[in-house]
Amino acid sequence: MNICFLTAGALLLVAFFVHSFAGNRLYAAARPAPPNRAARPARSDRSASRAYDAWLMGRCGMQMIGADLLLAAGFFLASGAGMLPRSRSLELFLLLTYGGWTAGWLLSLAAERSEVRHYWRLRQWMLFGVVAVLVGIGIFR
Repeated sequence: MNICFLTAGALLLVAFFVHSFAGNRLYAAARPAPPNRAARPARSDRSASRAYDAWLMGRCGMQMIGADLLLAAGFFLASGAGMLPRSRSLELFLLLTYGGWTAGWLLSLAAERSEVRHYWRLRQWMLFGVVAVLVGIGIFR
């Protein structure tokens, strides 16, 4: 039994549910109006269409993130409970994924010159970092 993997899996499972409900509600609030379906859209309609397209692409990304969280949670819970054989390459891949997400999130906030409050408001990077640390420790157990 690998307590670090079980803890990482439990955190990711909780994150999946928070992401699915609270994150979905927050993201839905940012939805722009769908574009006007006119035969030849005006310039303002094209701008609205681009905003809606960008929002819709982000919406699809939200679903992909949910799947990632759920699949990783399942792997860590099953592996931590000894239901799956150890796979160092997959464990290392997930360590690098969550470590990379931590770094990427922080770099994105820094590149946007976000205020300190955004680092705390958008603190998913903390979850990714904790999961990366737990996986790193769990790999050597």
